[in-house]
Amino acid sequence: MVDLLPILKTRFGFNAFRPYQQEVCEEVARGGDALLVMPTGAGKSLCYQLPGVARTGTTLVISPLVALMEDQVQKLQSLGFKAERIHSGRDRSTSRTVCEQFLRNELDFLFIAPERLAVPGFPEMLAKRRLALMAVDEAHCISQWGHDFRPEYRMLGARLPLLRGGLDGNARTPIVALTATATPRVQRDILSQLGLTGSKAFIHGFRRTNIAIEVTELSQGDRAEKILEVLSNDERRPAVIYAATRKNTEALAAALKEKFRVGIYHAGLNKDLRDRTQTAFLSGEIEVMVATIAFGMGIDKANVRTVVHAALPATLEGYYQEIGRAGRDGLPSQAKLYWSFADKKMQEFLHEKSYPPLEQLGRIFSTVQAIASPEPKEFVRARTHLDSEDFDAALEKLWIHGGVKVDPDETIHLGSEAWRDMYQRQSGHRLEQLKKMDDFAQGTRCRMLHLVRHFGDEQDSGKPCGLCDICAPETASLRPLESVERAEVRAILAMIREREGQSVLRMHREGAPKVERKKFDVYLSALAKSGRVSVEERTFEKDGKSISYRTARALGDEEGDESLEGVMIPSSAPSAPKKKKSTRGAPKAAGPGAAQPISVPSESARVAVVALKEWRLSEARERKVPAFTILSDRVLQTIAATLPRDLAALEAVRGMGPKLVAKHGGEILKVLSPVCER
Repeated sequence: MVDLLPILKTRFGFNAFRPYQQEVCEEVARGGDALLVMPTGAGKSLCYQLPGVARTGTTLVISPLVALMEDQVQKLQSLGFKAERIHSGRDRSTSRTVCEQFLRNELDFLFIAPERLAVPGFPEMLAKRRLALMAVDEAHCISQWGHDFRPEYRMLGARLPLLRGGLDGNARTPIVALTATATPRVQRDILSQLGLTGSKAFIHGFRRTNIAIEVTELSQGDRAEKILEVLSNDERRPAVIYAATRKNTEALAAALKEKFRVGIYHAGLNKDLRDRTQTAFLSGEIEVMVATIAFGMGIDKANVRTVVHAALPATLEGYYQEIGRAGRDGLPSQAKLYWSFADKKMQEFLHEKSYPPLEQLGRIFSTVQAIASPEPKEFVRARTHLDSEDFDAALEKLWIHGGVKVDPDETIHLGSEAWRDMYQRQSGHRLEQLKKMDDFAQGTRCRMLHLVRHFGDEQDSGKPCGLCDICAPETASLRPLESVERAEVRAILAMIREREGQSVLRMHREGAPKVERKKFDVYLSALAKSGRVSVEERTFEKDGKSISYRTARALGDEEGDESLEGVMIPSSAPSAPKKKKSTRGAPKAAGPGAAQPISVPSESARVAVVALKEWRLSEARERKVPAFTILSDRVLQTIAATLPRDLAALEAVRGMGPKLVAKHGGEILKVLSPVCER
C-alpha cells in the first residue's frame, strides 16, 4: 500500500485530507472498487485523482459533461499532470493525436464522454493498455431512477469488463463511481449496472452545517418583491436566483437590476454572453446571478451567501445540488425556496410533455407489430396518424424502453413487449420525485435532516440542524398571527373538522370564512407546519386522466384549537393579484443576446434540409444510434429555415442549446456554409 500523504502534498499541494477523503482514496488505491456519494464541493475529484496517480499509469475518467471535463483537465494540467480529453467538441485529428498519446503511455488522465465507448474500435483501442483506474463521474446518470438519466450511460456495464482486465491478462482495473446526488435506490442501481455488487459504498457528508433553509408558500406575483427584500441586506450577497423558465429569469432580472449588479444566464443566450456573465459573477463584478438550472455545474465560487429558488424544483436531488452552491467557504449562508400549489401543477404539466401518453407509444408499437417487415419512420408515422412532434416524442421513449429498434437511417424494427411496464415504472418514478419535492416544501420536520435522510447518509448524527425555518422559526421571515388572522384560522380549523375528506378547493369555495384563496393556502400551510392539520394528496380518474387534489384533516382534539401558539405565517402577507398590463398585439422582444431568425428562400431551405439529413445520417451510422437522437426533425427543419451563420445564432434556434451546440455546432455550420454562400 502506497503512502498517499506525500503524494497529496507534493503533487496536489494539500497538507491534509478533507473529511471522508482518506478512507475512499486508500480503498481505491489498494485496488478496491467503490461507490462514492458525496455533495458537490466536498472533494470527490481527489478520490479518483490521487489513487490514480498512486497506482501509476493512465486513469480513464468517463464524464457526460463537456464543461466539467474541460475544467478538470485544465486544473490537472495546471498541477503538472499530463491530462487530455476526447469528446464531440474536438475534431477527429485532435482525438487521434490523444489516442496516440494514450497508446504511448504519455497520459496520466484521459477523460472521455460515455458515447465514445459506442464508437467501433474505440474500446478495443483502450484495452490495448492496462489502465491504472477507471472513474465513472456523475454516476447517477447510469440509473433510470436518477434525476438526470442518460441512455448512453446505460451501456457502460457491458463495455467496462473489456477494459477492466485489458488484453494483457493483468489483474483487473478497479472502478470508482462518483456522484453528488444518488438516493439509496439509485445507489443500488449504480452498483448493479457497473457490476460492483459487494463493493464498498461511501455515503458521506450530506449535512451542510452552515446553510439555513427556509421554505415559504408565496404566489408568483409576490416573489420578486420578496427577493428584493432578502437581498437588500449586503450580507446576503453574492446570490444565485434560480427561476423556472427563461421568461421568468429575464423578468426577475429586470425587477432586481435597479438595485443590484445583476447577470442573466440561460440556454437561450449566446455562448459568448453566457461566458462573459459567468466570468463577471466569479470575479465579483456581478453580485446577483438570475438563472435557469443551466447555470452552476462546475462553478466554484466559495462566497455565495444566498441561493434562492423562485419556483418549486422538479426533484430533491436537483434542489440539494443547487443549494450546495452556497457557503462553500464554510461561512453562514441561506437557501430560500418560494413556491405555491401552481408550481406543482406546472411541474406535472412538464412531466406530461416529457412522458407522452401510454396510448401514443402503444399506437406506434401496435403499428410496427402489424407490419410484416421493417419500414422507414415516416411510413410508420403516417399509419399512426400522429402529428410529427407527438410521434417523435413517443418514438424516442419507445426506443429507450426497448419497444422498437431504430436503425441510424431511421428504419423501425419491432422490439420487446416488455417496454410497457418499464415505461410506466419510469414515468411513475418521475411523478414520485415531484411528490417528494412537494412533501419537502410542505414538510414539518427539520429541512436539513429531511435531505440527509433522503440520500441515506447513515453516518449522520440524525440531529435537527437548528438553523432552518422549522428548527428556528424566529430566524425565518415569519411572524405570529395577528388578532383578526387568529379568528380566521380558528374558523378554518372548525370548518376542516366539519368537512374532513373534501377537497381543499371545495373547502375554500363553500366552507371557509371570507378569505381569499392565496391567504387561505398560507393559513393551511402554517397549520400543517405546526402539526395541527394533515394535508394529503389524492387522485381520481376522469375521462382517462388522473386528476390530483388535496384534502385536509385536523389533528388533535378541538380543545387545542383555541391555542394557536407556534402557528406562524410569512412576514409579508400575500397581496391581491396585480393586474397585468395588456400586451395583446405588442411585438415580443427577443431576450438579451438572442439571435434573430432571418428570412430564407424556400429553395435554400430545401437544400439545407437535404444536406443536414445527410450529415445527421453519417453521424448516426458512426455512433450506431437512430438519426433522431442526433437532431430531431423539428430542430433540423428550423435550422434549415433560419440558416444560422454562427454558433450564437445556432444556439438561439429553439430546441438547440449549449449541449447540442458543443456537440455538433461546428459540424452543422460547416454543412450550412455552402448553402449560406449561395
